[in-house]
Amino acid sequence: MKIRKAHRDDDFQAVAQLYLDVWRATYVQLLPAAFLAQLTTNTWHPERRWQETWVAFDDRGKLIGSCAAGPAREQGCEDWGEVYSIYIHPNQQHQGVGHQLMAAALTTLQGSFTQVYVEVLATNQSARDFYRQIGFTQKGTVQKRTVPQGELSVVRMVLNPA
Repeated sequence: MKIRKAHRDDDFQAVAQLYLDVWRATYVQLLPAAFLAQLTTNTWHPERRWQETWVAFDDRGKLIGSCAAGPAREQGCEDWGEVYSIYIHPNQQHQGVGHQLMAAALTTLQGSFTQVYVEVLATNQSARDFYRQIGFTQKGTVQKRTVPQGELSVVRMVLNPA
């Protein structure tokens, strides 16, 4: 496996396809079918954050994971970093890819920001457990986030200082 920062000329359509594949596999029991059915590769625009994205490839050069992270998007958190997303192909999950991608992203974030957080779907216990393993803890209560496809319930998890 190889992990590296994304390049401007990477295949971001493949990254968007990865996002779609992960959403359809991971959230099938967590989100309404109608919500998932309206998602397409055009839902995401990973090319807009290429400078803040890490990608993982298997030994054959196939994209198997992506993690985007950078300055916090929420007002009032200007000195914070945020993990925007992490997606691992369903066939590659639970094999260490996510931990390695997060390690790469967190090295950069912790060198640039005082705190780091991630927002995760409240009902996604597997993701919440993953973040806990890395050192994140939940802060606050469930919040509603409006996205073009509807509304999601998320929790914020903050990385504990090392």
